[in-house]
Amino acid sequence: MPAPLRVVLWNANGLSNHKLELQAFLDMHKIDIALISKTHFTSRSVFKIPHYTIYHTIHPDDTAHGGAAIILRSSLRHYELLHHQSEAIQAATVRLDIRPWPLMISAIYCPPHHVISTDDYITFFRSLGSRFLIGGDWNAKHTAWGARLITPKGRNLLAAISNYKCHYFSTGGPTYWPTDPNKLPDLLDFLVTRGLPATDIQVVPVFELSSDHSPIIASFGASLTNKAVTPTLATIHTNWDMFRVYIDKHINLRLRIKECAELDEVIQYFTTLIQAAAWYSTPLPRTRTKPADNTPLYICELIAEKRRSRGRWQRSRNQGDRLIYNRLRRKLQTALRIVNNVTFAHYLTSLSPNDNTLWKATKRLKRPQVLIPPLRNADGSWAKSDDKQAKTFAVHLQQVFMPHHFLNPTDAAIPTFLDVPCQMSLPIKPFSPKEVVEATAHTNVRKAPGHDLISGKVLKELPKKAITLLTILCNSMLRLSYYPLLWKFAQIIMVPKPGKPINDVTSCRPISLLPIPSKIFEKLLLKRLSSDVDLSALLPDYQFGFRAGHSTIHQMHRIVHEIAKSLEGKPLCTAVFLDVTQAFDKVWHTGLLYKIKTTVPSPYYLLLKSYLHTRFFQVKYNGSYSTCHEVLSGVPQGSVLGPLLYLIFTVDLPTTDHTTIATFADDTRLLAVHSDPIIASQHLQLHLDILQAWFDTWKIIINQAKSVHVTFTTTHAICPQVTMNNAPIPMQTDVKYLGLHLDQQLTWSTHIKTKRLHLHLKLRSMYWLLGHKSKLSLANKLLLYKCLLKPVWTYGIQLWGCAKPSHTQIIQRLQSKILRSITGAPWYVSNFTLHNDLHIAFVAKETS
Repeated sequence: MPAPLRVVLWNANGLSNHKLELQAFLDMHKIDIALISKTHFTSRSVFKIPHYTIYHTIHPDDTAHGGAAIILRSSLRHYELLHHQSEAIQAATVRLDIRPWPLMISAIYCPPHHVISTDDYITFFRSLGSRFLIGGDWNAKHTAWGARLITPKGRNLLAAISNYKCHYFSTGGPTYWPTDPNKLPDLLDFLVTRGLPATDIQVVPVFELSSDHSPIIASFGASLTNKAVTPTLATIHTNWDMFRVYIDKHINLRLRIKECAELDEVIQYFTTLIQAAAWYSTPLPRTRTKPADNTPLYICELIAEKRRSRGRWQRSRNQGDRLIYNRLRRKLQTALRIVNNVTFAHYLTSLSPNDNTLWKATKRLKRPQVLIPPLRNADGSWAKSDDKQAKTFAVHLQQVFMPHHFLNPTDAAIPTFLDVPCQMSLPIKPFSPKEVVEATAHTNVRKAPGHDLISGKVLKELPKKAITLLTILCNSMLRLSYYPLLWKFAQIIMVPKPGKPINDVTSCRPISLLPIPSKIFEKLLLKRLSSDVDLSALLPDYQFGFRAGHSTIHQMHRIVHEIAKSLEGKPLCTAVFLDVTQAFDKVWHTGLLYKIKTTVPSPYYLLLKSYLHTRFFQVKYNGSYSTCHEVLSGVPQGSVLGPLLYLIFTVDLPTTDHTTIATFADDTRLLAVHSDPIIASQHLQLHLDILQAWFDTWKIIINQAKSVHVTFTTTHAICPQVTMNNAPIPMQTDVKYLGLHLDQQLTWSTHIKTKRLHLHLKLRSMYWLLGHKSKLSLANKLLLYKCLLKPVWTYGIQLWGCAKPSHTQIIQRLQSKILRSITGAPWYVSNFTLHNDLHIAFVAKETS
């Protein structure tokens, strides 16, 4: 017999004020789903409850009234559907996976001053399908479900329920208890269902939550489906000695690898062996259970006492009973606030950088969890389920990983060159087991594994025999010039971009997860390639991306030096900052192979050719997987060799004598200096025309709309506008490049003000840790400031530190404010004392 699904209906009349009380209520009654009406949420509201996921819809005018929310247990398998948002009906809806058929659950709120027709109700019911449960404050009265009288809205709702073959469930008693003694209690909150057996649902009233509406708990039997647990090979309970013994016992080192197909088979054998050993030595995880009720006993007694006093007041409507009820309600809220503060203070005092608990607490501030609502497909339809959303993402990425389709004169010449046999060359020197062990030792154990689930920790625990087999596999790849298919398969997860439309498929960034053993081989191959080929001499001096000893600050120093020199000498400096459309994803494989063949020895070319050929990806979203698709362009994201391959692809970017070029990976910047603004623009335009021809040859597209043209000068002269592919490049007075904001006169005022705003927003998100009321130790507060906040404004200080004091004082005032908040120092403690006692340097000293 499955455990009953417990659903509570409640009109909160402002949910944020009842968070602690609702949290205790959900724990005590083991509530699975809460349907909340009248949340008063807006688009800026943030509301979280541990172990629960919250979906809400707001009033169309985005003000704090109306609205509905669904709060359901996070372990339940579900996904969000489109919400209904109008003046008359506000409803939040999710699909809950229940065997044998899914169930649509909706929380609804209907404001009282809007008349809803029968057709409007039926239209809303049809949007939920044939099996649903709707609960909330309908503001519709009819004696059929226990109200005192019949209103037009109630008459229309009953007609819609009958016509659409639905059922209603109510307690039969009042759920609305007006505070005005001249008004009478009535029944406004109830359930409407379709496709559920009427005999299975039990509805009971409760009187524990503080509002002018009393909640209702509905229970019915359901075979729930929990979210799939993310599979792992190893946990903290893995017995690594048993793991190594299992591999030593079952491994076979006498395997024939003479052909590419045999190499694929041995790779599969190696992967299966490690997986079997890890699962054999790892105990099974415990079955998920509902969180235990940790509500203190005296809180439970207060709740019971408040419930009894509310019942007395509702029966008697006596003003004295109401005063007693209000006193107990305030007492309960105060007690809950105290318990929450004590629990939170204990949590803060337990945070420490030594066991990583401090960094886990701040990690969600850097990457907050963002839920992806239904996505809109290209044909205008909606992808609602996890399976359909994974498919939608995969179809989008399939178009992304395709080269730009336009013809150029070299399309026939380059493939002809690739068909010419390679020149004779010495084979790549084989790898030794010692090299494999060293590469494995430097693997980050926190990196997410690929589809094979083999993590860095698992590879570090391999016995000598397994290391020997891995070495044999790597050397076989060198000998056969073949990259195995299993190591070219990428599993992609989608991460929402902040500030982008949530229903647009392009608003998510793909993160590619490759097998860790594949990355081990790439590290070894890159090390061998670096010893056989002088990469420093191969790459141009103006390229600073993905190169040892070359940072963004070094590249910015080159740019700022040129600009400052022109400002001092009075000539005009005009610059263009180009935006390459999907630079890494649209790399033309045929063109890249042409560059590789003309750059590196033949054995490396043949191996890299196999490395790029027949790569596949699959999108994973909330435990659902898309079908596999082939990657036809781009360098492998998340790979070790990908950055080097992109640098080789752009190694012959054309230059001119009258301009300065600076590139950091795909960020490209051109600069021309001349006393005559027309000549400066002509030099810039000439270089842009040459670059356009080069871009056309190698199938690269520049986004003119996102590119920027800036003239750096202390005068009022402006260089004429330049074009790219016959489209004008927008002119601006400042530009952001490599994290620094450059204004026309290089005063750094825009950069400092932007960093001040960024720092202020980050401080607000961390105030619960750094505020004067936080129980976090002073040492940990300073550590967080030095590691998370200070790097925000110190980045590039070598360049902007020369700004005038009136600008740098903006950062200094904010730093003093942060230190005063951290320590809780009173007003009479000077800033000098704060900085001196905390051993924090003033901004002026940092810039000197």
